[in-house]
Amino acid sequence: MTMNFFEHQERARRSTGRLVIMFSLAVVGIITILYFFFALLLASDSHPRGSLWQPMTLLWVMGGTLLTSGLACLIKISSLSAGGSAVAEMVGGVKVAHGTGDLAEQKYANVVEEMAIASGVPVPDIYILQDEGAINAFAAGYSIDDAAVAVSRGCIERLDRDELQGVVAHEFSHILNGDMRLNIRLVGVLAGILFLATLGYIFMRIGGGIARSGGGGKEKGGAMAAAAGFFLIGLVIMVIGYIGHFFGSLIKAAVSRQREFLADASAVQFTRNPGGIGGALRKIGGYADGVIENPRASEISHMCFTSTISGFFSFATHPPLPERISRIEKTPLEAIGPGGEALGVPLAAGAVGLAGGGVEARADDVVAASGSVNEAGIRNAIHIVASLPAGLAEAARHPLSATVLAYLLILPEDKKERRGMIRKGLSGILGKDELGELSRLEKLMPLLDDHARLPLLEMCAPALRLLTKDQARQFGDRIEQIVKLDNEVDLREFCYITMIEFCVHGAGRLRRKNRKRYRKFDELAPDFSRILSALADAGHVEPSQRSRAFKYARKVFEGKAELKYEEKMVAVKELRISIGRLARSSVRMRKAFLKAASYCVLFDDVIEVREAELLRALAHAIGVPVPPFLAPTDLAGSDED
Repeated sequence: MTMNFFEHQERARRSTGRLVIMFSLAVVGIITILYFFFALLLASDSHPRGSLWQPMTLLWVMGGTLLTSGLACLIKISSLSAGGSAVAEMVGGVKVAHGTGDLAEQKYANVVEEMAIASGVPVPDIYILQDEGAINAFAAGYSIDDAAVAVSRGCIERLDRDELQGVVAHEFSHILNGDMRLNIRLVGVLAGILFLATLGYIFMRIGGGIARSGGGGKEKGGAMAAAAGFFLIGLVIMVIGYIGHFFGSLIKAAVSRQREFLADASAVQFTRNPGGIGGALRKIGGYADGVIENPRASEISHMCFTSTISGFFSFATHPPLPERISRIEKTPLEAIGPGGEALGVPLAAGAVGLAGGGVEARADDVVAASGSVNEAGIRNAIHIVASLPAGLAEAARHPLSATVLAYLLILPEDKKERRGMIRKGLSGILGKDELGELSRLEKLMPLLDDHARLPLLEMCAPALRLLTKDQARQFGDRIEQIVKLDNEVDLREFCYITMIEFCVHGAGRLRRKNRKRYRKFDELAPDFSRILSALADAGHVEPSQRSRAFKYARKVFEGKAELKYEEKMVAVKELRISIGRLARSSVRMRKAFLKAASYCVLFDDVIEVREAELLRALAHAIGVPVPPFLAPTDLAGSDED
């Protein structure tokens, strides 16, 4: 059974559903025990002894439990909603930038950058746990656009490049397979249950305080009775909270072990090098050390490459090392998976044949490539990075130059008059330093191959995320000003602008503007029509070809929604609204759209480089990673003006 990004997301959704059910049962059990305790406690006063049906008591217990646990859960998840960086910093992670001078750190940064380009996601923020000598790593975040990868100092110093690549591939599997959001929710739910124990401890402290401050005589007797009551209630709540946390940890560990098997298998699938991740696991076994010393490591134990904690009361969040190594080294690559199922083979660079100067491909290939990495793709990524002019690659890694690079990437490539007009207008928008950087980088842009434009923008993501709120706001304003210079934006420019916003803010801003979730195809029929019409217009010159390409694409929606070709030019504002709505749609709807969009650009059976990058940019905008699946030597039109 082949699996792509959409199937992994659907699997993650089902896992989340099962998780919700299991934890709901745990909460019901906690409420039941607490209810019987309070019912027995109150039976001697307001109810006849032995009367256990007390509706008001049940309501109070249920409301109190759900309120306290729910609030604690939401607060915890909210504290981590800033993305993977918040999780990495929580356990002492230090952000790493290119050009640190540390060879081990630079090796790590290069491997992450290559893996990001190969998988088609913006380069994530990278962190090092500087004080941790163990071999360990984790990926965290809410979605692919706010992910962060963190490794221990021991990981980058003890592992060679192939082993480090295997570990990073394992973590990218978690990013692409939808595990990160599940992991953060696990942290939140366990924090909510554990808060009951904390609340019980508070009650016990209150009881102790009352006992110490009690007066003499009758007052002392009343104070001691109240103190005993608070202490008993606190003790019961604390014990129940810890019991709930105990079973919650069991559930967390069980879920984590299955996801780890899948991530190991995906890492081998990505790199085609079992010795990489296998060697890393063997070294962990040899050092007998994957333990992270940070006191908050237990909260992220299920996120890590290997077990982070040890002790009598800790649970195995990861399968035993021998079992993981055995699966990696003895099971055929084509059948590696958590249950022995085959994993899908992503679209390989150069795997499609040449036709008419472009590349012949199938829409199904584009869908299959989504959220996947393979050995050829990694080689392609390494080639892309190596072929970049040194000045442009360095510029992508610094905030000021990255913003200037973004401005240059927006400029029209094939319309010299528009490009000249916009370039002239920039002198009235940008500051002195930016104009100097613009002049320097502009001289290097002719050396940039067309196929490397979008990967270069993805490389800018970590630097753009370093902008302060004021800088990010100014950057966004200048993007808008650039657009207004000629009051004309073609689809390619719009997609690049959307990608820039995606790199700076993630998909969060787009989603906040569109709170509603869409699960029915007919709800988005006008939006599908609008975007596919724009795609058909952008990819084909002849009006008859545009109409036919649209009709070819809409076959994907037959029986699901009625789509109509829009002959008039689609306004950018309307297009932005439609993409925002599509980004809030279900997994199966986004899958259908990507397939239809692929049909649209592949109507003539040939995909040019600009069409390929346009398709990738649109996929990015709706939260679907599509790698640069065409190798540089396969691309058509790279030297066109």
